[in-house]
Amino acid sequence: MPLTGDKYGDVLKIVQICFYIIAGVVAILTYLAARRGLLNTVNTEYQKRVMDRLQKLSEDLYSEFDPSSETYWPNVRAVHEAIEEINDVFERNRIEILAERKYYYGTPVTKDVERLRRLLNPVISDPFIPDEIRSAAVDLLDNRIQVLQSLYIEEFEKYSNNLAKGKHEPITELDDVNKIHNRIVEQQQLRGCGIGQIEEEVHEIRALIQDYFDSFNPHRRWWQGKRARPRTERKGASES
Repeated sequence: MPLTGDKYGDVLKIVQICFYIIAGVVAILTYLAARRGLLNTVNTEYQKRVMDRLQKLSEDLYSEFDPSSETYWPNVRAVHEAIEEINDVFERNRIEILAERKYYYGTPVTKDVERLRRLLNPVISDPFIPDEIRSAAVDLLDNRIQVLQSLYIEEFEKYSNNLAKGKHEPITELDDVNKIHNRIVEQQQLRGCGIGQIEEEVHEIRALIQDYFDSFNPHRRWWQGKRARPRTERKGASES
């Protein structure tokens, strides 16, 4: 009589093979599902950090145009405070300065420049700010710092050296200090850093931030496009 043990053994082997294949597929699918879940959790947390950072950046940039803010631009007395500091140093070292006919004590670093530096430095390498927004913010802040520093140094050195040469006494009258302030404001305007120009730039960056937030809005239509243009594009358009 023919033996049937081998036939059953073959069936058992096939069943075992199928079992192992199914178990392997289930294990792979389980791993992939867990990995996707982990990545989604990490990505969700990252995007939350990005949105929190962009919210703070938006508030920081706009604060000087917000009347309720401590840094509201009409309240900034950078030039007046710098002149007061130069006057104080001059009075404490009057004999030496007049004898040397040179003011060797440098120029004050104003609070507005310090604030812009505090804003700029972390933005340069912040991993939670998207590239396009970072580039626009760095461009704006760095340009403002360069313009302000050069104007302040020019005016303050001129003023302090005139003191050293005895051309005039320390200026204390508000109207006279305002003349120095107004010269600086005029030059800021000519160099593209007037207060109105800066406010426009800030609105453009905030529009970029809004575009980023809108990219996660499932109801936004593709034909709506972006709100803002990069600063370099606007420069090119204004120069042509």
